[in-house]
Amino acid sequence: MEARLLRLPQRLLLLGAAALTVSALETADLVALCGQTWQGDGLLLRSHSESRRFYFVTPDTDCRLWVQAAAPGERIRFQFRFFLVYSLTPASAAVSPTPGASSPAPADPCAPGSFLQFYEGSPGAPRALGAPVCGLTIPAPVASSGPFLGLRLVTRGRQPRVDFVGEVTSFRSGPCGAYFRCRNGRCIPPSLVCDHWGLDNCGDGSDQSARPPADCGGPSLVPSQTGRPDAGASKPTTPFLPLGSAGPLWAAAERSAPAGRDPAQRNATLEGSTES
Repeated sequence: MEARLLRLPQRLLLLGAAALTVSALETADLVALCGQTWQGDGLLLRSHSESRRFYFVTPDTDCRLWVQAAAPGERIRFQFRFFLVYSLTPASAAVSPTPGASSPAPADPCAPGSFLQFYEGSPGAPRALGAPVCGLTIPAPVASSGPFLGLRLVTRGRQPRVDFVGEVTSFRSGPCGAYFRCRNGRCIPPSLVCDHWGLDNCGDGSDQSARPPADCGGPSLVPSQTGRPDAGASKPTTPFLPLGSAGPLWAAAERSAPAGRDPAQRNATLEGSTES
């Protein structure tokens, strides 16, 4: 078996190594992973399986997902590529808080409608990370101070509208060792460098640069897709603004809010306040 492997053309061996590398980048849907903890190098996280085609409109959703860093000593960074979370008809009742965590303040502009809240700390003792986010403006990136980052999606009102896409990155500071060193000093797993979607896991674009040390520009391989809901599961959907296949992923964020509704816009805690 070893002899056969050694006789394989070098090009095929390199292609196989690349396939193993990109397999570490996964895709998942938040509403399909409610109550679970995901751990890995990197993740392209969508709000739901029909993201960018239909809104997620299921009312009274309270979905929590925890993401855990790939290795001890690492932290989690999350940044949105596209963001849309609000309700056409706001709710009158307050949402029950997460046990052990603070809930949105009544004066918060997200309080009447749907929102997304970040948490850090372990799942058993979560701490709110910044204010709830909602509206049409892409929030600032956030980073945990430890290995866990939690996301909680709450939909309220009779007509919630939810659709977002974000990038999850496990990273560390200090000596990078075998990890890729970003221009900004962060260290990310080598599996996230030159990925198929061009995700900015470094936060400065250096992991997708055509120049060394990333030296991207070779043939792209399609990453694995995991975390998709069962084919039989059905979620109420509403048609979403169609986009051209060549358009940027966040182009629809420029669309106007429905008449008579001015979605609240709140930014998450700036990553500069939580990471070096």
